[in-house]
Amino acid sequence: MRILDKYIIKNFLVPFFYCLALFIFLYIIIDLFGHLDEILKHGVPMLILQEYYLSMVPFIVMHTAPVAALISTIYVVSTMNKHDEITAMRAAGINVFRILLPFICMGLAISISVFALSEKLLPVSMKNAQSIKENYIDKEGQYKDTGKKQINNIALYGKTDRLIFIEEYDITNNTATGVTILKQDKNGNVTAKTSAREGKWTGASWAFSDILIYELDEKGMVKGNPLFFEEKDIEMEGPKELISKGTNYEFMSFKDLSNYIHNFSNTSPDIIQRLSVDLHQKVSLPFTSMVVILIGIAFAIKIKRRGRTAAMMGVGMGLVIGFIYYALMATCIALGKGGLLAPFLSAHLANILFALVGITLIRN
Repeated sequence: MRILDKYIIKNFLVPFFYCLALFIFLYIIIDLFGHLDEILKHGVPMLILQEYYLSMVPFIVMHTAPVAALISTIYVVSTMNKHDEITAMRAAGINVFRILLPFICMGLAISISVFALSEKLLPVSMKNAQSIKENYIDKEGQYKDTGKKQINNIALYGKTDRLIFIEEYDITNNTATGVTILKQDKNGNVTAKTSAREGKWTGASWAFSDILIYELDEKGMVKGNPLFFEEKDIEMEGPKELISKGTNYEFMSFKDLSNYIHNFSNTSPDIIQRLSVDLHQKVSLPFTSMVVILIGIAFAIKIKRRGRTAAMMGVGMGLVIGFIYYALMATCIALGKGGLLAPFLSAHLANILFALVGITLIRN
């Protein structure tokens, strides 16, 4: 590694970790004050709070690392540019892409680290955080923070090898509409299918209405005549499990979500589309850091002011670019889940566009 590379990497890492620590601190403070009433009301112990926020750190890092990398890149490159260091390097015959290579390598390293974090640590830590929140902070009314009265497209891998799909769930009335339950054997083949127009949670069990039960052969074809019941109690996970386990795909690992999609391959195309978008997003989101570093470099080179003005411009520009990027990403994800874009394209389009713009601006 050249002295120049060490110099750039050292200057990059200091503001990066500073921004990351600041974002973690701000998130914890804002979340703490947001739940202060519940914390005081339920007398949550300090050690439990400490464990809760430590469990939230991987989630915070995953979502703030790109912004921290962007701000750090803009700050360092603009500082080098205002002192004419980049001009001196180019005058010495060093290609601009070689000068900026340490930033790209750092972006790649951060992206790989975030991906590893999301695969290994995030699922476990978020499961622990959600458990603490449900048992200590939200004790009364665990649904109030969602702000939702209705949840669409719940998919859950239930107990005893059953796949559960619910088109619509009304939280207020604890009513599920459009319920499909698939029973699997040990080889993953669907052996039975239960369809119900509606299910009502009675407090201890589910009372379903207009039920059809099909027996399926090894090829997935209906075997014999289906059974029809106007009303019947069927065992199924309770409302709490349906909401916590059937909607939080974000916290699954890539492998687990891929298996999850495979299990639901014979159910609704809508849920497969949504899950496929989430699957591709698990790859695109960690590599956001590398993409925003490219676009940040392109704009930072144009900053030549000195002192605090350069620092403020760097932070401001980083926040603006970050906002535009996440707005584009959110739009593409929404279009993908709505079926208007292919899952791969909806997850990666923002990264592709920003990377092309960044490379083009650097070359010019």
